[in-house]
Amino acid sequence: MTHNMTHKMRTPIIAIGLVGALTLAACAGSNDDTGDTGTPAPTTTNPPTPASSSAPLDPADTTPTVRESTTTVAAPTTIDPAEARTAEQMNAYIEQAAAFDQAGADAQFPEGLTFAAGGAPGYSRYVFRENSVGVVPTLVEGPIDDAVRCQQTDLPCSYLELKELHESGAPIPPQLQMTPDELTGLVAQLDELSEFAVAHRDIDTACAAGFISDRIQTPNMGTHLYRVDWIADGFDPSRPEILLYALADDTLPSGPLGQCEDGTWSGDPMKLIGTSFIIPPQIIGNEHPETFDGPLDNWHIHYNLCRGASEGRDSFLPRSECEAAGGSFSAALGWMIHAWVEPGHDNDLGVFAMWNSTVAPILDANSIRESREVRGSDFPEGAQQSLITDFMYTGELNVTVGQSLFFNNVDAVPHTVSSGTFESPALDEFDSGLLAPGTNYELSFDEPGVYSLFCTLHPDMVATVNVDR
Repeated sequence: MTHNMTHKMRTPIIAIGLVGALTLAACAGSNDDTGDTGTPAPTTTNPPTPASSSAPLDPADTTPTVRESTTTVAAPTTIDPAEARTAEQMNAYIEQAAAFDQAGADAQFPEGLTFAAGGAPGYSRYVFRENSVGVVPTLVEGPIDDAVRCQQTDLPCSYLELKELHESGAPIPPQLQMTPDELTGLVAQLDELSEFAVAHRDIDTACAAGFISDRIQTPNMGTHLYRVDWIADGFDPSRPEILLYALADDTLPSGPLGQCEDGTWSGDPMKLIGTSFIIPPQIIGNEHPETFDGPLDNWHIHYNLCRGASEGRDSFLPRSECEAAGGSFSAALGWMIHAWVEPGHDNDLGVFAMWNSTVAPILDANSIRESREVRGSDFPEGAQQSLITDFMYTGELNVTVGQSLFFNNVDAVPHTVSSGTFESPALDEFDSGLLAPGTNYELSFDEPGVYSLFCTLHPDMVATVNVDR
C-alpha cells in the first residue's frame, strides 16, 4: 500500500545573535514556566550573524566553536556586597561579580545557528522564544553531550529516594548512569546541603544571615533569596548562594513579595522549599560545571531575561522594552541549578529538576512538562509537537490524517526525522535532512497507519507515529 505524505522544513523566523555585554543576574522568570506563544510578531531587523553562518553543518563535527568576542563589557558600578540590601542593589552586584564575555556565551551554541522558537524549559537543552525583535535564546541547560535527566516519577530521582537507594544497597537503575561511588558521594553532598537548608527554615533566620529576596515567586519554583557575598567564591555543596521559599499558604502572589529588612522578613509568611546555586563563569569556567558527584546535575544559563521585581514576575522583553517598563535586563546569566533537599518538598521530578510539583500551584508531577512546551508563531494551528531532546523524539506521536506533526530539535547536535529504520530505511517516503539545533520540521500523513521513523545519525533514536482517521 502506498501512503502519501506531505513534509517540509519550517523556515526559522529570524536569528538574533547574543550581542551587548553578557551579564549574570537572578534565576528563571515566570514566563519560562508556560508554553505561551502570545508574543508580538517579529520585525524584519537583520541581526549580526557569524561569518560562517551560511556554511553547511557537518554532522561529523558537532562540537561548538568559541568565536572571538567583539563585545566590550562596560564596567559596572562598584557595590560592596555587604551593602546590597535591595533587589536593585543585589542585581547590580551580581552583574558586577559575574559579567562574562561574548565568546564565553558562544561556547554554548554550535557555530552558525539560525534557530526558530521552541523547546521546553527544564526538559530540553535549548529554549528559543519570540519577542518583538525576533527569535532569541532564553535557556541552555545541561552538558553539550547527552544529558541524564532523572525526571521519571517511577525512578529514584528525588533526594530522599536517592538516599534510600544508597542506604539499601539495592542495584542502581541503569537510567541513572551512576556508579555506587558516585551515588555515595552525591548523597553525602545532598545531606550537607539539606542540613544547611533545614537550619534556615525560618525565613527570618535567612534574613538575619544576610540573604535578600528578588521578590519574584515563579510557579512550581518559588522565590530566590540570595547571599550575594557568596556568589563569587566558588562551589561548596554545604553552602548554597540561594535559598528557595514560597508563600506558606501554597498560593501564588498577585504582585511582588516582601523583603529582608533589618534582619527580618517584611512580607507575608513564607516557607522553605529548597536551595539553589549560582556561579559566575569566571569562577567555574564556560563549560558545563563539574560539581555534584554523578551525572544528574544539569546546570543552566538564562538568556535575554527581563527581571520585573516591581511587578513580581519576569518576562523576555527586548532590552529597550524591558527598561522602558521599569525592568532590569540581563542578556545572559551564569551557571545556576536548583537542589530540592527540603524533606517536606521532596521532588518526584528529581533533586535537580527545574520544577517542583509540590510548590504552588500544586499538581501532578507528570502534568508539568506539556505546559512548558514553547511554540513559535510558525507553529501550525492544531498540530502536535514532538521535541527532539536528549536523543529522543518526545511526545505521544499520535495524529489524525492531515494533522501536522511538528518536530523541534532542541538538542545540542543535529538530528534527522527519516522514514523507516536504520536497518531498512525508506527516505524516499520522507526525510527532514539535517535538522540543526533550533530548527523545525513539519510532517503530515494522507492515510492512516503506523509509520516508523529514525535518526540517520543516531541509530538508537527510533519512534513510531500512529495515524488515525
